[in-house]
Amino acid sequence: MNPLGIVSESRTRTSARKPPFIPSFGFHEVHESQPIGAPPARIIDTVASLDMRADPVIDALLRAREFPASVMGTLRDGAARNERARFGFDTFTLLRRDDTSLSLGLVGRFWRPAPDVRAIADAAAFVQHNDPRDAKLVLRFEVVGLASGARVLRTETFVHCPTARTRWLFMPYWLAIRLGSGWIRRRTLAAVEMALA
Repeated sequence: MNPLGIVSESRTRTSARKPPFIPSFGFHEVHESQPIGAPPARIIDTVASLDMRADPVIDALLRAREFPASVMGTLRDGAARNERARFGFDTFTLLRRDDTSLSLGLVGRFWRPAPDVRAIADAAAFVQHNDPRDAKLVLRFEVVGLASGARVLRTETFVHCPTARTRWLFMPYWLAIRLGSGWIRRRTLAAVEMALA
């Protein structure tokens, strides 16, 4: 399941669960919010309506990631190319949404200087996509009940690389972005907490 041995320290709590929408995963990251005293459906509604780029730290991190693509686009095609849509939740494909969870998918070669992300229509197209050169990422938000009656919002990121070559291409990128990615997840969870406080 995990040939590279790269997972987050929190993996043990969810290791027995099957990854959603992908056959396996070699990369996994988990983060949880503080307890939230709101109904699950309201928590998921808040996640779905969140503009991650409204957070200045997240926006700065994503701008840094987009900078190589911006430079390449400007050099190649001038300013018009530089006006591409910014990365956010709407870049993902909606895979599933219910009262307790929201799953989003992304397909492509994320490790490239200008990330090569596929336009995927829906969950069925995501599952059926089988280009061995592409990685598949699933970002799941899930509301988890606590014994106290409160709830936490858990984010899990699963990445499936279909071939050894794709795994080795993805691995340096994963190691490079882990700190920034974790920061983005934690600030996203904090934004949900604040919205529901």
